[in-house]
Amino acid sequence: MSGLMEYVVKDDYFNSVKEEVTCTICLDIKLEPMMCSKCQNSYCANCIKKWENQSSLCPFKCQNPSYTSARIIKNLVSKLNFKCKNGCNEIIPFDRLKTHQEFECSKLDYKDKYEKLLVKYKQLELEKKHLEEIVNSGNNNNIINNNIINNNINNNMDSLILNNPDEISFIYRIISEHYAPGFKLNLIYRASRDGDTGPIFHQHCDNKQGGVLIVIQTDKNIKFGGFSDAAWTSYTNPMEKTSGKNVCGNINFLYQVNNRKKFALTNYTKILTGIFCRADVGPCFGELGEDIWIKGRNFLTYGGLVHKDKDNGRTCSYNTNDYELTNGERVFKIKELEAFWLNY
Repeated sequence: MSGLMEYVVKDDYFNSVKEEVTCTICLDIKLEPMMCSKCQNSYCANCIKKWENQSSLCPFKCQNPSYTSARIIKNLVSKLNFKCKNGCNEIIPFDRLKTHQEFECSKLDYKDKYEKLLVKYKQLELEKKHLEEIVNSGNNNNIINNNIINNNINNNMDSLILNNPDEISFIYRIISEHYAPGFKLNLIYRASRDGDTGPIFHQHCDNKQGGVLIVIQTDKNIKFGGFSDAAWTSYTNPMEKTSGKNVCGNINFLYQVNNRKKFALTNYTKILTGIFCRADVGPCFGELGEDIWIKGRNFLTYGGLVHKDKDNGRTCSYNTNDYELTNGERVFKIKELEAFWLNY
């Protein structure tokens, strides 16, 4: 939704917050605003990502900046009103603008509106069909029934990574092996939107009871991740800055979406493990982050690795010879990383 400045209603409220909601890079309304931790200035998420690719300084010359979600600015933007770009007479609040302009506007061509809704309907039908096949297969190992089907359809994951019904149904299927029907997977963190550092990840994901699903997409479109019902924490030890804490929940596993595989989390002595919590790194799985290690600073740039301490003779939860999670790559670049909180 670029070009919003042209359509914003320039009322008293807008005039009072204009400086705060205007991005100094694109001069448009700030979308998914990100704030420099040093100078506190904020920008569109896409604008500052492009800026970072060109400069190590922030636009106001801060050195080694990090960026966090600017929640106050985001709240200011949410209260803005807009005129519809399609030319109808409605005044629409920001949170409804996209839905109105794509589906609800009276100026939309009915054929165009129908085709968009038809695509959405076909996606949901494919998802329902696939899940019904799972139910009818008689596989009693999965706690899955029509309630799960309806839950999945009515609560599609807000994911940029899992972008087709078959991938989403795979995720629901492996989680439903451990949970009763009716659970939801709510997006609580997206690296490209909220910021790609360890502290920002923990800011969004720590202390979530019930379970958190991590979904990772590499630059080669390999999709994998892990799940644990143990709560993430920003563990720090003032005596040893690089120390972390192993936390094992009751339900812990890794998975690979492309090949539809699931792996139990065990360490090199085959003892069950879970997540590795350290305040300055991203989401890590396995004892000492052995299975999946996500670097703490700008991991969309610096990536991560699997089977971290292979050179020390340790083994991890999956086939260590061919790095099954990442289809053969020990070191991987991250295109996107998301976290979903499981609750009812």
